Order: sequence, then C-alpha cells, then structure tokens
Amino acid sequence: MKVVKVNIYKHDMQLKAPWAIAGRVMESVENIFIELTTEEGLIGLGSGAPSPDVAGESVEDSHVKIKHFSKNLIGVHLDDANHVFDLLENNLKNFPAARSAIDMAIYDLLSKSEDKSLIDLLGRSIRTLPTSITIGVSSFEKTVADAKAHIDNGFSHLKIKIGENVDEDIEKVSALFDISPESVSIRVDANRGYSLKDLEKFYDRTHHLGLELIEQPLEVDKNKEMLNFSDDIRAICVADESLHSPADAVALVSNPKPFGVFNIKLMKCGGIHEALKIAKIAENEGIALMWGCMDESKISIAAALHAAFSSSATKYIDLDGFFDLGWDLVSGGYICNNGMMETNGKLGLGVFCNE
Repeated sequence: MKVVKVNIYKHDMQLKAPWAIAGRVMESVENIFIELTTEEGLIGLGSGAPSPDVAGESVEDSHVKIKHFSKNLIGVHLDDANHVFDLLENNLKNFPAARSAIDMAIYDLLSKSEDKSLIDLLGRSIRTLPTSITIGVSSFEKTVADAKAHIDNGFSHLKIKIGENVDEDIEKVSALFDISPESVSIRVDANRGYSLKDLEKFYDRTHHLGLELIEQPLEVDKNKEMLNFSDDIRAICVADESLHSPADAVALVSNPKPFGVFNIKLMKCGGIHEALKIAKIAENEGIALMWGCMDESKISIAAALHAAFSSSATKYIDLDGFFDLGWDLVSGGYICNNGMMETNGKLGLGVFCNE
C-alpha cells in the first residue's frame, strides 16, 4: 500500500462560546488536517491541534513543518508502518500535533486496508465509558448553571477547571456535589495552578465528597514535590503536562509514584503509535489511564477513543473537545449518548468528510 497523494490544510473553528482556563480565554481554535491517498484509492484522514502552552508548538509553525515534511510521504509504502513512525519521530520530534495528524491518517489507512474498524485492528479491551464534560474557569453562578445544563443533557461526569483561587474552587466543587451527589462524579483540573499548600487545603476540604480526580495540580518541575503527599492524594492525582512521551512515563513509574493516573493526549505524545507505548507502560506498572484532548476535530477525538479502548489500563476518558466546536469538517467518528462514548463500528476511524 503506497501513498501517492498528500493534501494538507488548516481550518479555523469557532467555539460555541468563549472558553477559559487558568490564565487565558479562547474564542476559536485552528486545527491542521491531512489526507493521505493510496494507489488503491483509499483515503486516510488525520488532524492536529497544536498548542504552544502544552507542547510549545504553534499552529503556524506546525503547518509549515508538516507541509515541508509531506513530500517525504509520497511513495512511502505502509506495509512497513514502523519504519514510517520512526521517520515521523526523527523528523517531527518537536511537533507532536503535526506528527499525530500523520500518525492517525496512517492508522486510518491501515485499518481500512484490512476492511476493519481501527479498534478491531488494535484489539478491543473496552466497549464503552462515560466521558467527562468540562466547565471552564468561570464565576460561581455560571459554573453551577453550566453543571446543571450538562447534567440535564445526560452527562454524569463533570470536569471543572480550577487553579486560580483555592477558596473559590472549594466553594464551587462543594456546590456541584450538592446538585446531584448520588449520580454525578466530579473531576477537577488545576492546570498547574496550585502550590503545595493549595493542594493540601483543596484535598482536605473536598475529598470526603467523593472527588474523583485532580489533574496536574502543580507545575511540571514540581513532580518530586508530589511525593510529599499521602498515597491517598497521589492516587487520584493525574499527570497531564508532566507526561508527554514514553520516556516521561518511565520516569513517572519509579517508586514511590508521584501520580496514580496518566492522562494521554495524542497532541502531546505525537499520535496513536507513541500513545500505545505509554499505555503499555501504564498497564505493566498498575497506573490507571485517562485519555484527554484539546478542542479538536472529530477525527482526532475518534483516534484517541479507539486507542483508549484498546488498553486494559483505561479507566477514564475526557474526550469532550468536539462538543465546544461550532462546526467541523467531518461527521461520525463515534457515538455519544448521555455522555457514554463508543466507537461507531465503521471502517478506519469511522469519520466522513462533510459535503
């Protein structure tokens, strides 16, 4: 199976509403898209959502890099896919979103060439899981209103962006548990906004409520300081920005472990191929997996979902990035009913270009 054509383009996707996390507000996101066509006429789709904050990769730089690299894909035989993945790693090491877009387009082709859904190619461990849906940094009133709206729409797992004021965070989380304490799970993402004292205070005041997860509470350079906390705290703390690569995963599993959960994002690690390496490390070391995303096209959300469901270590998914978008270039990819996500059983990633 040989690649004979490559098409690369950008698309600016307006968000349904401005989106806030600790430190910034976004109104739209730009993704990079790639189509790989084989001599048999199969088309593989991929997309990337570069983030300077997450991986130091801007959309413009990523787009230039992937267009420059794309000439190397013409004539490439995908029968030896590992060789192609090595080529990506060697040439796009500092551009994980660009690498991820190409990676998932290749996986889309590999599974289509075998007349399979990607999950069937990878091997299924999980059929369905509830995704959390995220509430950005906002006022107390809007946070509660958004939570009620999501619950009314069937979501049972909420993720709250926190990290700017620990006392306000405690108030918000406590109020959210009061809304529907028996049927809703709460996760929080501090986006590296907490100090050691903040995290201790937040945990002491909220853990008795049944708090599910605390994502990346401290700055990346404070991984070792996580060891100051008890096993109970570390067990529900999630490595996000601290985890980009299989090498990071290896460093984070040395005992005692600073995090009980790894958050894999394709846009951090460079695609499905590298993500599965991280997943295997987690499986071997008893680390639970959470699969997350940026504001992304359904293409990359579907890719992450297929990869997530192929790993027995997967316990959580946070694949709500498409819900923020006003429009996408594709349809399909997955099924989501009342917050429960599953693959759609179609060939490859299961996505289809909109007319």
